[in-house]
Amino acid sequence: MKYYLRSIVLLAATLAAVPLSAQNPQSGERARAAANSSTQMPVIIPAGTPLTVSIDEDLSSASVTQGQQVAFHLPADYSEFGHVLIASGTPVRGTVAHVARRSAGGNPGAVTVSVTSVRAVDGTRIPLRGTTKVSGKNRQGQAAALGVLTFGIGATKKGLSAVIPAGTQFSVFTDAKRTIVVAR
Repeated sequence: MKYYLRSIVLLAATLAAVPLSAQNPQSGERARAAANSSTQMPVIIPAGTPLTVSIDEDLSSASVTQGQQVAFHLPADYSEFGHVLIASGTPVRGTVAHVARRSAGGNPGAVTVSVTSVRAVDGTRIPLRGTTKVSGKNRQGQAAALGVLTFGIGATKKGLSAVIPAGTQFSVFTDAKRTIVVAR
C-alpha cells in the first residue's frame, strides 16, 4: 500500500512540474529580465484562460477543404492588471478540422473549425485549443417520403450545406502557460 501511495505522490509531483518546463527558455529569460526592470513587468497568462474569437470569413461545407487555413480575430482586448496582453483585432490562426459534404438521402453537410494560436502584444506565441462544429439542415424525412412517392428517385434529395457566417464568435482556451512582458 505504501508503494502505491509513493508512486501516486511521485506522479503528482512530476505532473505539477511539467507546466513550468513547458515554456521556452527565451521567454523565461525575458521574464527574469523584466522582473528586475523598472520599466517592464512580466504578466502570466495561465493555461485554460478563456478567450473569445470571431471568424473573419463565411465558411460553407460545399466550398472548404480539410486542413484549409481560416482567419479569426479577437473581437475585444484581453487584459490583466490593467495591461492589454492581447489586443483587439489580433489575428488568430486556425484551420478546418473536418468537412462532410451534403449527400443523397437528405444527409446534411458539416464543418468543424479549430484554432491553433495567437500572438500577444510582445510577440509571444500563445497556443490555443478550441473547436466549433456546424451542421446543415437534415432532409432525411423529405428524401424518404419522396423516395416512396417516386419509387426511389426522390431518395437522391440532398441535405443542406453547413454555413458558418463571418462574425460568428465562440470561446477557446489557452493551451499553455505563457509569460508576457509589458510596460509598467
